[in-house]
Amino acid sequence: MLIAPDLEATTEDISTPLVLTCAHFFRTAPLGAFNVRGHKLRQRLAAVRVIDGTDIAIALLQGSASQRQLLGVGNQFFYPGKKTATFGFGGNSTHAVVKAGTVITPSPISFSRGGHTRVRPAAIQFNTPKAIKGDSGGAVLSMRAHDSLPTINAVQSLILDPFGFNLGLATVAQLRPHKKALQQAAQSLLAINQDTKQD
Repeated sequence: MLIAPDLEATTEDISTPLVLTCAHFFRTAPLGAFNVRGHKLRQRLAAVRVIDGTDIAIALLQGSASQRQLLGVGNQFFYPGKKTATFGFGGNSTHAVVKAGTVITPSPISFSRGGHTRVRPAAIQFNTPKAIKGDSGGAVLSMRAHDSLPTINAVQSLILDPFGFNLGLATVAQLRPHKKALQQAAQSLLAINQDTKQD
């Protein structure tokens, strides 16, 4: 999902080159392999910063996306029963599919089946419809009673599909403990963007 340079929500339309996503995309594939698409958006990536120890990354688009209002990165805890909404592009969807979720339990750490992807901290949630392959990197939104807008509090990371059967349980990577690292990653990418413009 597109995010503002300061990670805060915007009340006016702004243009941003930053995308919040998951880190496991970038383990083996080159940057040029990614084509970011969305509402009035189709671009390639220029750079990426991976947050150490978890499955979160911020990517820099080759150009800024068209102006729009943006949701902020939140700092909410995940607890059993918490309601969420995951926005995913799985199944080659041309638009984000909203998947209502209920948190089953938070977890200090979670691993992919092969152990290559680590999520720290994680939360396990049940989604309807089910999260599927291709939803990875999708924003997980939630809001509290006093909030006027939802905030992005996790990104979709893993699904539980033993023997190829999707159980409907998804692992999401919580953002709260990594907000400072996310801010630093965003500033680092913006510096690259500024240097590129000057060149």
